[in-house]
Amino acid sequence: MYFLSVVPQCFHFTWIGPYENKSNLPKENCDSRVGDFNGIPCEMPLVATTNDTVPDVKALWQNNTLNREHYLCQMSPGYSCVKYSYIFKGGIQNITYMCAKVNSSNGCFRQRHSTGMQVEACVCTSKVGLIPCNVGSTTTTTTRNHILGLALAFYGVFNMFIIVK
Repeated sequence: MYFLSVVPQCFHFTWIGPYENKSNLPKENCDSRVGDFNGIPCEMPLVATTNDTVPDVKALWQNNTLNREHYLCQMSPGYSCVKYSYIFKGGIQNITYMCAKVNSSNGCFRQRHSTGMQVEACVCTSKVGLIPCNVGSTTTTTTRNHILGLALAFYGVFNMFIIVK
C-alpha cells in the first residue's frame, strides 16, 4: 500500500553520505554538519544508510512500517521538489531532498568546481498520490536532453555566424 495525500509530496531529508561512526548521528544536526558553509542545503532529519549506499527512496515510500511523513514535505504552491547532490571523483558525497522555491520547474543542472566537486540540482513537480518525483538518479535523461538542446542551439548559432560571414 502506498501513502496517499491530497497534496503532492516531496522527499525531505539529508543523506549524509559515507559515515563511519553512525552512533554519533543522533547528536548531529544541520548546523553541525554544514557549519559556516551556509550555501550548502541541509534538511532534517539526517540519514545514514547501511554500507553507506545511496538511500532507496522508492523502498522508503513503499514501506508501511516506517513513519514516512517524517521524510516528506508538502509541495506548497510555488514550490518544487529538489534533489541536491554533491559528487566527487564519481562518488556521491551527500544528497539533500527538499521542497524549495526555484527558478526552474523541471530538469537537472550540474556545476563543476575547480576542486573537482560537482554539484547537481534536480528539480521536479510531484503529482498528488504518487511517489515524490525527487527520486531520480544523478544522471538523467533530462540532463542529457538539456545538454543536447544546448549543443544544438550553439551549433545553429555557429552555422548562422559562418553563413553571415
